[in-house]
Amino acid sequence: MLSVRALVSLCLASLVSVAALTAQQPGEALCGACSTTGKLPLEVDPRWNIEQQHGDTWKVLFCADAIEAADMALPWKPCPRCKTPSVQAAAQAEWDKLSAANATWLAARRKVDEQIACDDMAHVETTHFVISWNIPSTKTADKKTYKMHEAAHLYAQRMEDYYAKFQAAFGITDAQNMRNKHYFYAVEKEQEALTLGPIYAGLSGMGTVKRAGGADKESVVVMWRNKSEHPSDEDFHRHWLHSVTHQLTSVFYDVKWFKVGEKGLSPPWLNDKYGWLDEGLAHWYEMEFDGQATTYCIREHDAKARWKGGDWKKNVWKAVMAEETPSFPEVITKPTQALSAEEHQFAWSWIDFLMQKDTLAMGTALRLAKMDRPTRDLLQEAWGLTTFGFEMEWAEWVKVEYAPSNKEGKIDPRAQLPQVPQGRR
Repeated sequence: MLSVRALVSLCLASLVSVAALTAQQPGEALCGACSTTGKLPLEVDPRWNIEQQHGDTWKVLFCADAIEAADMALPWKPCPRCKTPSVQAAAQAEWDKLSAANATWLAARRKVDEQIACDDMAHVETTHFVISWNIPSTKTADKKTYKMHEAAHLYAQRMEDYYAKFQAAFGITDAQNMRNKHYFYAVEKEQEALTLGPIYAGLSGMGTVKRAGGADKESVVVMWRNKSEHPSDEDFHRHWLHSVTHQLTSVFYDVKWFKVGEKGLSPPWLNDKYGWLDEGLAHWYEMEFDGQATTYCIREHDAKARWKGGDWKKNVWKAVMAEETPSFPEVITKPTQALSAEEHQFAWSWIDFLMQKDTLAMGTALRLAKMDRPTRDLLQEAWGLTTFGFEMEWAEWVKVEYAPSNKEGKIDPRAQLPQVPQGRR
């Protein structure tokens, strides 16, 4: 289904277009009802204004609720008594094509409903996301309540906005991704997630399950709104940001980087060889959102573990001051699932330092990781740092940036850094 905004523009243009009039065949009468366009304008209910959401890089493509509404919630329909057969036939053909495409899409999405015996599920597809959602209502921080259909659109817009921000920050384009569509299934009940996980992600589990996506598989996330872990919309939004970050880093893999016969990192996601980068970056976007990180991709027996509370800056600062930090050379050899709760916090801090130093360089580092280059090369080529130089600068930066006396961020940590000895950087 084309977005309502696009269809409104098309309809208005056709009403005044000379081209529309010239489509009239010789001898045919003019039609006053539709201005000889074959399309009868309709007044669209304001509730469907949400279908007009868009950004510079995305738009709404399909929506189950809109498709099932009267006249598919479109601003026109074929003129039923058009006096100009040729333009009426063209309008009817356009309508039939839209209707068929909508019916095909809707039938595919309604199979999700059947899997969990749900007869009231919202489905929205935008340029880069397909959202399937049956959480009845969502109350945001501004005290506004979104019903199911509205909430699905809300999260689609949030994820599209984040998608554009992520790619711009790292200099990534859609052409460099193996997949440019990500499927998110957000359900109300745990059993629904347990049912959908194996079907769509090929995984089962008690929490959120993900399939990274690739050349032959879709990018999929299945989650349920566990209110004990995500009591507020902010908590759930933060969880989405963590999850979608993993998906976006996973699909970033351009075959043009390699010579014929080369593959680079296989499989091309980060969690098996670059756990610190994989998890640290996902945490970084959580922390950027509201200063908290609450999603852990961690060993099952540590799934509920936490390290010294939720003030990560304070925790890392104290460890640095006491010279009790994990070994960077050891941690960077671990896959994501092997990181401890403590190592999660340090992975975030290492990424925090690198992002503050040069954000665009992170795109370079991700590309080098996909080329299966060692971490020392990532640091050197992206940020001009040796491993020793990185550890030294990071520790000194933490002492200033995370210091309790610098809570407002008024001290510039870069101005406090010591000179790195010649030959070490």
